[in-house]
Order: sequence, then structure tokens, then C-alpha cells
Amino acid sequence: MKTHAAANDFLQSRLARNLSPVTVDWYRQRLRAFADACPELPEDPGPITAYLATTHGVPETKHAHFRALRAFFNFVSERYGVPNPMVKGLEPRRPKKVMATLEAYELMKLLSSASNLRDKAILTLFVDTGIRTGECAGLRKQDIGENTVMVRGKSGEHEVPICEETRMLLLALVAQGSKSEHLFLGHKGPLERHGIYRIVCAHMKKAGMTGPKLGAHRIRHAFGKGYLVNGGDIRSLQQIMGHANITTTEKYTSLNLNDLTKKHLQFTPLKSAQAAAQGLLASEAIEEAEAIFEQQRHPERRGNAG
Repeated sequence: MKTHAAANDFLQSRLARNLSPVTVDWYRQRLRAFADACPELPEDPGPITAYLATTHGVPETKHAHFRALRAFFNFVSERYGVPNPMVKGLEPRRPKKVMATLEAYELMKLLSSASNLRDKAILTLFVDTGIRTGECAGLRKQDIGENTVMVRGKSGEHEVPICEETRMLLLALVAQGSKSEHLFLGHKGPLERHGIYRIVCAHMKKAGMTGPKLGAHRIRHAFGKGYLVNGGDIRSLQQIMGHANITTTEKYTSLNLNDLTKKHLQFTPLKSAQAAAQGLLASEAIEEAEAIFEQQRHPERRGNAG
């Protein structure tokens, strides 16, 4: 069977399941590259191993290719009854990495970098809610509620709470009187995902932030971390962030360094070492004081000391 034909069937099945266009495109890019490398659908793991060995980039990139192929071959095996070549041992190693995030002072610098109403509203919305770039781009005027906004994302529609400051900025945009139903506009009409991404990246650079992980997703990570650090619970965080599976939300618990820092300060061996050093110094000081006191009581001993 031709790999391109099987890949097209797989993509059609994803569309039929109402997966988001972004997700379908994610699969399309990776399966197109695989189909070019393996025109005939492989029946054993050899060609898959060879293909994965040629993929370049960081470990996450290689692992993304693997996940796309795993879903693809699961589909092919079920649909056409052929053996699944995705055997054990094919999964590339993916070292654990800490999510790129932002500290509170960095978020304040970011918010201060915006001078126009639209950009300030975009940045404030991201910091306040942690929504995705696509969800931000799809916001319409009628999506603004009394204390929530309605967003459309990977898990469908859901309401996200917003602060009063965020709501006032969004309403100020509505008051500008644009005829478009969309909330965020550029020179050529409604801003799409890439337009929002460029705006956020520009302000992050302006605020002095560096690194490869610029963009709204880094603010999303900061929101998840900050929500838990400030006392929020993981179940409500899952609902706000629109995670279909709570295991995705649980990744943010690793960013909650508040309790970990407190325990480290309490139990680090440096504390006991410092306490021992202070005890030694105190003991030496006491001995010295006692020696001086004895000399004052028996001055005649000073001459005998030599």
C-alpha cells in the first residue's frame, strides 16, 4: 500500500473526529515527510527506525515524529488489518526538561512593554487566563461575559474566568466601534494565530526576555505555575486551561517550587553545618572569655605564663 494514500485516509479520519485544524496540520507535516522517505507502507520496524534516525532537531522534535507515526500505524492496523510495525523499543529517549516559564517580575515587565490598547489587552488576557494563541485569535465581541470569556480550543468551547481589569480592556476595544465581530484586529482584518504570536514575541523581546521558547505558550506555563504557587487547586486549573486530561495539568505541579523551597531551607545540610560552626565559635569564645576572666582574678599568673 502507498504510504501517501494511507496518510490521507488517516488525516480524513482525524477531520471526521473533529480534531482541530492545528492538530490535523501537525499530523500532516510529519506524515508527509515520512511518506516521502518511505513511499511504500512498511510492514516491519526497520524503515521506521531508519527514518527516525534521520530526523533532526532537539529530542522533543524526534519524539513528535514518533508520536505521529504511532497514531498513524495504530489507525492503519485497525483499518486494514495489517501488522503494526510500531514495536517496543522504537520510542526515542526524551530527557526530562523543566518548562520554560516566567517569574512575576518578568510578567510585570511584559505588561509594561505595551503602549497601545490592543497589545495591552492581548498581553493582559494571556497573563490573566493562560489561554492558547488560537483561542485568543478566535475571540469575538460577543464572547465577553460579565466575568468570563468564551474560548474555543482543543477540547471545544469553555468559559474562562477573567479579572475586572482584563474585562475593561476588552470592552474598551469593543468601544472602538469596529464593524468586525472579531476582537483583535490587524491592518488586514482579524489577527490569526501567527499574528498574535508575532505581537507577543515582539513584546517579550522588548521586555528583555530571551531564549527559544518565546510566545504565548511560555506565558501559559507561567500562568499554570503562578496559579498553583498562589494557592489554586489543580482541578480548577485543569478547567481553566482546557485540558482534556488532568495528567497534562499535573505537569505544572513540578513548577510549584514554593513547598520544595521551604523544605530545602529547613532540611539542607548547610544549615546543620552552619549551626555546628556557630557552636564551635561560641565554644571558642566562651573559652577565651573564661581565660580572660581568670587572668583578671589572678593577675600574678600572667608573669608565670611565659
